[in-house]
Amino acid sequence: MPAPAADPRPHRAPKALGGLAALACVACCALPVLIAAGVVGAGAGAVVGWLPALAAVLVVLAAGTWWFGQRRRSCACGPKAAGGDGCGCKASGDPLKISGADRR
Repeated sequence: MPAPAADPRPHRAPKALGGLAALACVACCALPVLIAAGVVGAGAGAVVGWLPALAAVLVVLAAGTWWFGQRRRSCACGPKAAGGDGCGCKASGDPLKISGADRR
């Protein structure tokens, strides 16, 4: 199993939570209309009261999972940088050389 920081797959949790939040917002607006039209029973009115809070919680969770996913550091180096001195992820046993020649 690859290390989580080197996992190139896109994370689906923020998208799924955002989709659920959008669905809760649509249901929050559509349920009162559907109840008034008689398409859905009056028992669905109990659900309408807590849908805005559910949508808000899902939006906060989606934003939080996206933010934490963006904060993860990637340890993968590109193929060009892996052989050069510019990458700190170099796998060789040589110590990293830091020179002060470019300092002002």
